[in-house]
Amino acid sequence: MLEVQSSLDKFKKTTGYWDFMEIGIAAIMIPFFAYQAYRLPSILSKFGAILIAIWLTCVIYTALKLKKAKPHEGDSYIDYLRQCMEYLERHKILSRKLMLWYVFPCLIGVAMIVVGQLDLLDKSWEQIIDTRMVWITLLIFMAIVVFAHQTNKLVVKKEFTPRLKKVGELIRSMEEDQVES
Repeated sequence: MLEVQSSLDKFKKTTGYWDFMEIGIAAIMIPFFAYQAYRLPSILSKFGAILIAIWLTCVIYTALKLKKAKPHEGDSYIDYLRQCMEYLERHKILSRKLMLWYVFPCLIGVAMIVVGQLDLLDKSWEQIIDTRMVWITLLIFMAIVVFAHQTNKLVVKKEFTPRLKKVGELIRSMEEDQVES
């Protein structure tokens, strides 16, 4: 029981740090991309910067919403464990959908900025293929997607799954003890 509580306390501390960094960085980046939407000459680049600013607002909203759902020690320890289980499951679900709600919207916005800045809409395919910045951007995008996907799989495997299993086992054993009493 102490091992599970220690693990949950460590997780709460870690997620508190994640939330702080995520919200802080997103809050700093919103004005930057809002300024880029004003400054960039291409309409497509402006739209990409606006899309990223909106996406960052959604990231802040999601982080705050998840932060409000953190478990609080209530009347009984078993209720607290159930809240922890629900909180961990929410994190796991959100992590599994990371590519859809976190990575791809940002990459789409950045791609729009790059296409607008390089004026790729007015170039032929041969000119686009000969543009070195297109290939560099494509390689960076691929590296980000692979890194985010692999890191996310590792986090779910190492952080969420073992904790969910331990908390579930503890809840079952405590419920069995209550039934026997």
